Amino acid sequence: MVVAALATGLATAALARDRIDIQITPEPGGLRAAYSLSRPVEQLAFDQKAPTVRQDTWRPPDDMVLADGVLRRKDGKRFQAFEVRITPDTAPRDRSYPALTRVGEGWQVYGPYFRLVDDKPLVVAHVTRPGGWVVAPAEAKDADRIALDGWTFVGPGGYVAKGPATLIASPHVEAALKARIGKAANGAAALYGRRLGVRLETPPTVIVTRVPAFGQGRQGDVSGGVVSLRFFGPDKDTWESSGMVAKFVDHEVFHLWNNRLFASRDGENEAWLHEGMAEYAALLAGREQGELTDAEVGRELTDRLNDCVAGLRPKGLASDPPKRGKAVYDCGVMVQWSADLVARSASGGRRDVFDIWRDLFMASRARDLTYDARDFLARAGQSASPEDPLRLLMEPDVDNRWDRLTAALNARGARIVGTRSAAVERQNLLFHLEGLVCTGGFGFYGDNPSALKLDTGDRCGPLNGDPLIDAVAGHDVVADALAARDAAVEICAAKGDVAFTYRGKLVATIACKTPLPPRPLAWTVEAWR
Repeated sequence: MVVAALATGLATAALARDRIDIQITPEPGGLRAAYSLSRPVEQLAFDQKAPTVRQDTWRPPDDMVLADGVLRRKDGKRFQAFEVRITPDTAPRDRSYPALTRVGEGWQVYGPYFRLVDDKPLVVAHVTRPGGWVVAPAEAKDADRIALDGWTFVGPGGYVAKGPATLIASPHVEAALKARIGKAANGAAALYGRRLGVRLETPPTVIVTRVPAFGQGRQGDVSGGVVSLRFFGPDKDTWESSGMVAKFVDHEVFHLWNNRLFASRDGENEAWLHEGMAEYAALLAGREQGELTDAEVGRELTDRLNDCVAGLRPKGLASDPPKRGKAVYDCGVMVQWSADLVARSASGGRRDVFDIWRDLFMASRARDLTYDARDFLARAGQSASPEDPLRLLMEPDVDNRWDRLTAALNARGARIVGTRSAAVERQNLLFHLEGLVCTGGFGFYGDNPSALKLDTGDRCGPLNGDPLIDAVAGHDVVADALAARDAAVEICAAKGDVAFTYRGKLVATIACKTPLPPRPLAWTVEAWR
């Protein structure tokens, strides 16, 4: 017994020694992270490489180099201590977490970037807190320690408001917007917990801030059980006074269930599954909260249907799913809406899409807390019928896919009619023009009511840099997309140049020598259930 106890004690002591301690000190321009290792090493390999984010935000010492997620000395010698300075991200990025975001005088920190591959050795981080500052969420027994599994707020305690949901807001976020966000978060958490049969272990924490240096827009995500909402641009957006705020919040809160309590087995290839349900659940929650009307939900579904028509590739969701950009959300919503209508129709209104996810989570709980598209489709009742709406979305090379899908949804309670759509023709136009100059993925974001942000990165020649645009071919591409496309049709037929502008200034010119394809199909959702 004495020998066993001694061995256990030695093993515990060795484990405690084999760890890395970080002391994080807030500074006016960011954070300083002082690393202390238990023994000298030749290199450190971080769990998340995130090369673009680290190159932008992580500043290693001059005698060290950080490349491909690995830190080492330039002279190859071993090291046991060093400091890294971390500065705020200079641009938002699709499907990448920012390392550091200013929240008033404080900071929102993404902890997983500090962790090493396989958590070997263990990394323990503490903050040197200025007077009146807090760490939130805080460790129960160590108020200075940062949990490295997701978002953490480090800043003035006065920004933190406790309630059913803990709301942490920059002082630059207006009181009315904070109230909308808090109401939506509380309502969504209650609704989802009730309908899904699983309640959160701890109340949600929501961090809200403004980033005035970024182009107008917004971005939200969830990590470590914390919701982060970031509003971009120097000006308040009219969108912030609408029910769409609730949808924005409710989407992210749903991820506390389908990304946190439970997780997708293949989040890379099946992003449409968890993102689609978060977006559709947000529409249902916004409707129940009284923040969205039936007509507004119908307009949202009109956009999702038409954009999925443009974004889904011929092989369907099962064989060639979108992995980034709007199509992930557009086609994901179409799957969930279809499943909802199938469940309602088959049960006489007694079941809906929340019941499907409740069953999915119960089965997942009995296994490994994961799920995938196959599990979902089985519980959603996908059948062998060639007119099954889920099959029409999933299968490859479906003849007349969209006419058959809209007919199948109409047969289950929707009312969808053919129309000419500005949203569809806008996407058709921009995808055609971007495709002429891009060598990789491309797209655009339409959250700003007066401009579009192109998703081009460094892949699209004259359109590089994710520029903002508001006119194409001399016409407002936001307010008058049909005229913009009609003008571009004529220019491209004549093999001319198409101009992109923003606020009257030229952004880029593209030589268009390829005619636009035929005008795309489009529909309007007049009734969605």
